[in-house]
Amino acid sequence: MKRVAVIGAGISGLAAAFHLAASGQVQLTVYEGSGRAGGVLETIRDEGYLVERSADNFATLIPDALQLSRECGLADTLIPPAAENRQAFVLHRGRVVPIPAGFSLMQPTRLGSILTTPALSWRGKLRLLGEYWIPPATGEADESLEAFAVRRLGREAFENLVEPIVSGIFTADPARLSMRATMPQFFDMERRSGGLIRGYLASRRQDAAAAARRASGARYDQFLAPREGMSSWIAQLQSHLPAGCLRLATPVEALRHVPSHQVATADATSAAAGPWRITAGGEQESFDAVICATPAAVTARLLESAAPDAAGLVAQIPYASSVVVAMVVARSEIARRTDGFGLIVPRKEGRASLAISYTSNKYPGRVPPDQLLLRIFFGGALQPQLVDLPDSALEQLAHQELREILGWRGAAAKWQAVIRWPQAMPQYLVGHVERMQALQQALAALPTLRLCGAGYAGVGIPQCVRGGRAAAQQILDDCQCSKA
Repeated sequence: MKRVAVIGAGISGLAAAFHLAASGQVQLTVYEGSGRAGGVLETIRDEGYLVERSADNFATLIPDALQLSRECGLADTLIPPAAENRQAFVLHRGRVVPIPAGFSLMQPTRLGSILTTPALSWRGKLRLLGEYWIPPATGEADESLEAFAVRRLGREAFENLVEPIVSGIFTADPARLSMRATMPQFFDMERRSGGLIRGYLASRRQDAAAAARRASGARYDQFLAPREGMSSWIAQLQSHLPAGCLRLATPVEALRHVPSHQVATADATSAAAGPWRITAGGEQESFDAVICATPAAVTARLLESAAPDAAGLVAQIPYASSVVVAMVVARSEIARRTDGFGLIVPRKEGRASLAISYTSNKYPGRVPPDQLLLRIFFGGALQPQLVDLPDSALEQLAHQELREILGWRGAAAKWQAVIRWPQAMPQYLVGHVERMQALQQALAALPTLRLCGAGYAGVGIPQCVRGGRAAAQQILDDCQCSKA
């Protein structure tokens, strides 16, 4: 059996490891530098509360995470968001107002909601609806998300709606973020249909039911969450791996490639056989293939010797830091609207927070009914200095934001925690797609080395699962040991 190593046990590495193990054709070892699997996915259970440290659900429109759950026997443990209060808000001139119904990321789909929203002036509304007549760009040249949105929707729609949505998802600077890499569906839609409104109308003609789901509160049906939290999901995935293959608290110190003529002269049954040498915990082992599922900075360091050109390209992927203050408060202490799933905060409002998630509205039962679990997001690419504040200062800042934005009247939270994510969110800057194409070319001479993770082709859980499974299948195909 071929020996395959997976470096990194976040969701990408776990997905790759699960697929390799399911083949029954490899001897698997998974290295993880921290003391647990799951990467950024982790659930806090404290005083009867259930709080996610990062993502609290995953999308099903890209089916890979749902498919993995089914293969692990987890489908029955997944729950959709609550059927009530399926809306979100935006802060506009200090007021909490609904995001226009049917405004999906940056695509307007409902004329009535655009005309009646208080989040835009009449000039802004007319400019947004005028997107229908804006000529499409030609060619495949990348541009920033900000440039694309302003060109198609106007400056006001970008600042009041698109920018806070994007900042809440990617914690990024839209002026540097690649449109082609982060929202390829709209990049392609403009070229295929001529624009965003035209693209929606075309999809409605092709599939009216699907278009309605995308344009209304029913789109929340496209998300699922493990009933007992993300950590339970990770634990179940981990339980399907071969006993003893997962080595926690074992960071990989070095990765070395052995030229084929040196491998050919080695005893095939010895530990020296195989084209890859991994040093971890002061010990060296040999493998026939390796999957790196680590953050870009770690991957770049590991590839310095074996693939210096690839290492240089991976090192160009920057990451942003963020911090979340999770708070449980009494519902009766909130004066302003919380009858939705959350609130986004435009940069022009001059606030410290990026967004506030009304988490327990989305998934009831995680706190008592008379209480509300809120997660207040700070930092990102545009406010990195906030991440370095001490916990006490961040808690005070979160309290101030809640008092001034939501009218919180409480003296203290019933429970709170500061959750830091240093260098955790990859930033797909303009030109990212081209850099990833160059990366594939740089790795072409090393078919037994594959990369996967959030830094390459999508930051969401389904994209990470897809990348891990694809890397694993490529290794199986190259080693000629897939079931087929």
